[in-house]
Amino acid sequence: MLSIRAFGGLHVSYKGRTEPLPVGRQTKMWDLLKCLLAFYPNPVPPDKLFEALWPDGNSDDPGKSVKNIVYRLRKMFLSCGSTQDYILFENGSYGWNPNAECFIDFVEFNKHLREAQAPEKSDEERISSYYAAISLYQGEFMGVKWSLLETWMSNFVSFYKRLFLQAVESLSSLYERRLDYENIIELHNKALLIDPHEESLYARLIQVLIKNGEYALAKRQYRQIEKLFVKELDTAPSQTLQSLYDEAHRAAVRHPDSLDKIKELFDDSALYNGPIFCAHDTFTQIYKYGKRADERTMFPAFLGKLSLLNDSKRDFSKAELEHAMKTLLRILLHTLRKGDIVCRYSPNQFLLMFAAMDAAALQHGMRRIELFFKEELKNTELRLKMEILPIKDEGNK
Repeated sequence: MLSIRAFGGLHVSYKGRTEPLPVGRQTKMWDLLKCLLAFYPNPVPPDKLFEALWPDGNSDDPGKSVKNIVYRLRKMFLSCGSTQDYILFENGSYGWNPNAECFIDFVEFNKHLREAQAPEKSDEERISSYYAAISLYQGEFMGVKWSLLETWMSNFVSFYKRLFLQAVESLSSLYERRLDYENIIELHNKALLIDPHEESLYARLIQVLIKNGEYALAKRQYRQIEKLFVKELDTAPSQTLQSLYDEAHRAAVRHPDSLDKIKELFDDSALYNGPIFCAHDTFTQIYKYGKRADERTMFPAFLGKLSLLNDSKRDFSKAELEHAMKTLLRILLHTLRKGDIVCRYSPNQFLLMFAAMDAAALQHGMRRIELFFKEELKNTELRLKMEILPIKDEGNK
């Protein structure tokens, strides 16, 4: 079957055999193919094809010139072994045959986007369709830096790039509804491999890193952008990106809550003769100490992460999420043992460090937390995800 990929460069293959893009006189043949594909499924009049292929108007017989190029393109397909007629001439115009058996990446791209935007689709189906569309986009439409001779193509380049960025934004929003920040970060990193100069992708990525509490990573991401832009574009990042850097910097050095909230937290914690609740930086220092102490104990210490995930079809407000997180914190402070450590890691996550204990006791404690969570929040659609790892590296045992 004929396969045509236009994202990131025009590649034509038939039964796995790829045709190289020829140079010289045959360039017109590939320009014609670009035109027919770009306007697909609409047919193109010969005079419009002539304007695109000969912008200087240098031809004694425009109609014959176009006809000759069409003939050579058809001959090229026949030489590949195909017997199908991919180019039709109907009602005075040339067009790509919509009934021809072939794979065209941007046609499939548009199909997946239509499926993702269908109102009857579930979030899971929409995520799958957006992901499929984004995976097909491997770079700018036809993948060349447009010369003055191909300015007619610039609208198509902008059109598909806009659709790609909109798809990334829509998929990112679906992930955020599920509080799935890890997939958002992975999505934007992959998108930036394709379009490393798109500032909106950087802005969204840094916003998510800040929201996820990864302030140092957000600042490092900005510095990488700044270095890239100065080196390749001889310019600084936009004011939007600079403001996001300032926000990440402020978040990294300030206390995460106002004084009255900190007082409330200390008051709540004082009610329990149980675990210690601390800030992220304090948790980091305790973790480093705990990792060293783990070498001297009979039972290993463990690092845990509790995440509240949204598997429902509706969005959760910040107030709803905060209520659920406060409830979970109360459960942790009542359930965990004296000497265990808890910190708020992100808007929807807690980190835990368990003092020396055996695996059986750990599993029992985790089951208790999950049971209490389900009892306290019977009507919530949020799901509690638990992850546990031993602090000591396997290689150090």
